[in-house]
Amino acid sequence: MLYALLEGASEELQIERQVLDGCLYSIGKLDNFSLILFDDVPGGAGHVRQMANANNLKSILAATLHHLERCECGGDEADTSCYGCLRHYRNQHCHEVLNRGSIIRFLREAL
Repeated sequence: MLYALLEGASEELQIERQVLDGCLYSIGKLDNFSLILFDDVPGGAGHVRQMANANNLKSILAATLHHLERCECGGDEADTSCYGCLRHYRNQHCHEVLNRGSIIRFLREAL
């Protein structure tokens, strides 16, 4: 979800993907995480603050879903990812587990 959200936010806010980043923060249990988002420029640029606006957040989630649905990797199941949807140079360490389909299903329910 983290990398999908970063892609959707960069599209919706019309900013370069490199200026946003994030990480997962474990909360107690092994399967309970928080998303930590941050501007990846010195001094910040205010993009994460823009994302936190309720109207922007809904638009960003919709843009994220649209971004993922446009991709055709993984066939009908969408059980993988590619550099067109979720993969990025900075997330090479987790390419094997990035799954476009599970995020699409989550976002469809959330929206």
